[in-house]
Parts: sequence; structure tokens; C-alpha cells
Amino acid sequence: METIDLMKEGFRRAPSRDEKVFESAQLFARGRTGASPLAQAVLVEAFSTSDFPILLGDAFEKQALKAYKDTPLEFESIVTDTTVDSFVRRKLVDLWGADAFERVNEGEEYKGATLSETEIEHGAGKWGRSYGLTWELRLARRFSDMADFPRSLGNGARKTQNNVVADTLVDTTGWAPGFFGTVDDKPFTPENLDAAIKALALRENHRGELVETSDLVLVHGPALRAEVARILTAARIVTKVTNGSKVTETEVDNPYRSIVTPLESRTVANRLGAAHADGWALVQGKSSDLPSIIRTKLAGHPDVDIRVKRDQGQSVGGGEVSIEDGSFNDDTIWYRGRSVVGIDAGFTEGVYASNGS
Repeated sequence: METIDLMKEGFRRAPSRDEKVFESAQLFARGRTGASPLAQAVLVEAFSTSDFPILLGDAFEKQALKAYKDTPLEFESIVTDTTVDSFVRRKLVDLWGADAFERVNEGEEYKGATLSETEIEHGAGKWGRSYGLTWELRLARRFSDMADFPRSLGNGARKTQNNVVADTLVDTTGWAPGFFGTVDDKPFTPENLDAAIKALALRENHRGELVETSDLVLVHGPALRAEVARILTAARIVTKVTNGSKVTETEVDNPYRSIVTPLESRTVANRLGAAHADGWALVQGKSSDLPSIIRTKLAGHPDVDIRVKRDQGQSVGGGEVSIEDGSFNDDTIWYRGRSVVGIDAGFTEGVYASNGS
């Protein structure tokens, strides 16, 4: 059998730490399937060292971050980002409004102005989960099972955001009155969409201005997919005009094409349930000057942070014990994933919802 010399391996020879991390991931990828007995033997030997498990942990963190970025965030089009430097909740500063300039006459000083603090509170929140990988799993050389958990951590962080946004929009009654105010029970039709947009356009925001309706997002579940596509994309559409008991139908060029941006959400649909499967809502988009949902991040902290627990103790002779030999108490190797993000309701003067018919 060929002698294993780990000093020849890339995770030992690479000149920089980033390259060592990359090489450790490559070694893991080569050996985890068992297709090459030699590659797997090298991997098993590498796990017995003090540096390889740490480098592989860094590689797992990068994989988790990639999975996080690759996993769709359903509500990206309706969340607006801000950053804070602590977990202290604070009043939201209105960065989206703009005061008109005042006339400055010759020789006059410019008049000062300040950004307005609103009554809306926001802040970062901490989310996470830990995973225990058993010592027996590594001994059984089930390395493919180990390879799956970074993806679980990354996907979990994204799913958390999807859930928290959906919980902001929906409660046990359907669309949340605490967010939307009065919730209608009108079906999604061209006429009802038009009426909802017109109603929003007549409202005033907290600045005393009329609500902007050019960046509205239509949130709905899969049950409305066909109807949403028909109303928002068809070249021609049949409209109904009611005059007393008489209803007149007329086919016209579709005035609703691209008037709002559709956002189909299974997470919202799960919460609306069968009773409100045809519910729909209008929410301000992330580029609006009246953002409906605020996502707060913590400065200096990554979207996903992964750590390994060092509680393996030492050998009786005083030597180091590898992390991958498991904890002192139960031989389990614990990894923890953390995501720091807060989701809060923003300005809700520009939103509308209907639980459908």
C-alpha cells in the first residue's frame, strides 16, 4: 500500500491560508465518495491532524455562505436594508424623504435641516441552530453526510428570513391587520386591482405627501398564478363596467400590463392556507420612498457564521485531541450556524390586502 505523506498535500504546502482552505475542501471532495481508496485513506489521515479539521471548517463556512446566497430569498424585492452597530432597537430615521431646497439670497447663509426620526422601531435579531455530527459517522466514512450540512446551514439562514417576512405579512386570520390595516375580501380582478391602486394613490404618507404607487409589488400564492399572469401580461383584456344592474364587458388593450411587479410566495401561501388561497396584497417595493419592510443587519457580522465547538479535551498524556475525534462528553462534533438579521414593519401607509373571495 502506498505510504501517505500529508506534507505533500495541498492543505500543508499552499502558501496562504485561503489556498490552504481551498485545498482542504478539494481533499475532502476527492476522498468523501470512497471512489478512490487512496484518496479516502488520505482524508482519514488528514482528519487525525490538528490543522485539517480547522481548515475544512473554514471551507464549510464558505460553502454555507454560497448556499445562502444561492438560495432564493422570496421577498428580496420588498425588503429595504439598513445597518446598525448593536442590538439596541432604535427609531427609524427617514432616509427616503427629501425636503425641498429653500431659496438662498445673495450673502445669506444656507438654512439647516435634519433627518427626521420616525415612530417606527427596528433592530437586528439573532437566529441560529447547531448540528451534531457523530464520531461514529466519521469512523463509518460517511463523509457525504458531512458534506451536506453546510448547505443545510446556508439554506436554513435564508429560510429564516423568508419565514420572518411572511410572519410580518400574515397572521392566523389571513393577511395581518396589524400590518395592512383593514383587509378586504375582494377577488383578484382587473377592476379590483385598479380600485386598490387608486385608493393607495389618494392616501397621504407620514410626510403629508400622496403615496407613490409606481413601485408596487403584488404578493400572492401559487393558486393565483394563472390569473395574475393573465391580468399583468395579456395584450388584450376584458373589462367589466357595472351600471346599476347592467354589466357591460369590453375587450380593450390591457392597461394593467406591468403596472405592478408580481411576487409569488409559497411561504405566504402556507400561512394563508386553503381558506385564503386566492388572497392578494400590494406592498411597496424596495426602491420605494415608503419602504414597507425594513431588514436590519449588524455591521461587521457576516450573513452566515459557522463555528465548531472545541470540547474534546486532551489525551491522558497531555497531547492535543482532534476536533473530529468528538467531544469529551458524547463524542459528537458540534457545528453552529448563526445569522444576524432583523425584519420589521416599515411605513405601511402604502400597502393593501385582500383575503380574496
